[in-house]
Amino acid sequence: MNIYSKSLYGWAVVVGAFVSHFLSYGTLVVAFGIFFPFMAESLGWGRGLLASATVLARATAALVGPFMGPWVDKHGPRIFVFLGAVSLAGGAGSLALVHSPWQLFAGYGVVLALGAVALGDLTADSTVSKWFVRRRARAIAFTTMGMSTAGIALPIPLAFLIVHFGWREAWIAVAVVIAVLGALAAPLMRRRPEDYGMIPDGAAGRQHEERTMPPMEVSLTRNEAVHTPAFWLLVASTNLAALAIFGVNLHLFSYITDQGISIGLAAAAITYLYLLQTLAKPLWSLIAERLAVRYCLTICYAGGALGIVILIGASSPVGLFAFATVYGLTRGAQSFVSSLAWSDYFGRDSQGAIRGILFPFKFVSGSGGPVLAGLLYDLQGDYTLAFSVFVLAFALGSFAALIARPPQSAPAALLD
Repeated sequence: MNIYSKSLYGWAVVVGAFVSHFLSYGTLVVAFGIFFPFMAESLGWGRGLLASATVLARATAALVGPFMGPWVDKHGPRIFVFLGAVSLAGGAGSLALVHSPWQLFAGYGVVLALGAVALGDLTADSTVSKWFVRRRARAIAFTTMGMSTAGIALPIPLAFLIVHFGWREAWIAVAVVIAVLGALAAPLMRRRPEDYGMIPDGAAGRQHEERTMPPMEVSLTRNEAVHTPAFWLLVASTNLAALAIFGVNLHLFSYITDQGISIGLAAAAITYLYLLQTLAKPLWSLIAERLAVRYCLTICYAGGALGIVILIGASSPVGLFAFATVYGLTRGAQSFVSSLAWSDYFGRDSQGAIRGILFPFKFVSGSGGPVLAGLLYDLQGDYTLAFSVFVLAFALGSFAALIARPPQSAPAALLD
């Protein structure tokens, strides 16, 4: 690896992390949301039962996340990306064979979920944060564009495959794509720049240190982080928002089609929403370099609440696309700004270990939103009450983010 390639290698890691997010989020969230109403109708299951598979998926993540995080810090992400792609592809393929609930729970809730955890933010974002300090906002913004890109790329092709070939055949196609892209992403992932004679932000070699050394960054250990108020306020903020985010993610397509809107227009609206999410990330990365990250989170979560209010009141395609505009422009920043907050508040060294603690909390929020919406739908016949709860969750998350000041030991110039 010569000096020129060293100076660019951090961005190769970003590309690998982008693909990891595309596969993890695209399969666990986007694809399952598109398949959701078709599987429920074909199998004759209630939406609450089908959504309950997300509970097991989050439980799987809660169990393995705290152990996987420190391992990623110590040994690097490459093996997890490779094994994660294998597990994710296997889980997607197994869903083509589902005929009873236990098969759904095993395929989606365990096998596919293990792959999604290994490819998700615990591996992707924590690794990218080690390669960048000055340019961290831009790097993580590009990394998390993998999620919104999945939202752009998948709904229309998946809807086409399901309608014309069947949902079982479509799951097989998803598994093949995962296997190919996972094999391409794994070799790009590296643990941290210091392992290769580099420093963060693309500086190669000690001869460049004085000219390019990034700002001093204080890193907190896992034990130090959990003793700060900022940690628990971020836990509250991100998980309140996650309750709404995951609930909307799973049920949005069903909500739209329940309003009498065609499958094609519903897929187009979701694609438009994710397109705006993708376009918003570069803009928000520039904003995050100038505005304290807690204020960015506050605005994003408030925008999520406003978007759902518009959706609840929408009675036409115009209202639907108004929701998609507001929600897309703010939702596009939520994942990356949240990830940026964890990196900026607590430093590079223990990111995997610190983020691993979050998985038990994500179990509650990530499974609670989808299941709550599914059960309320089965009881009431619509999503109005469930989506109203999501508005409240976003609003409370926005307030918690606003009061989450950086730890005193963190560099104030970077954070506030």
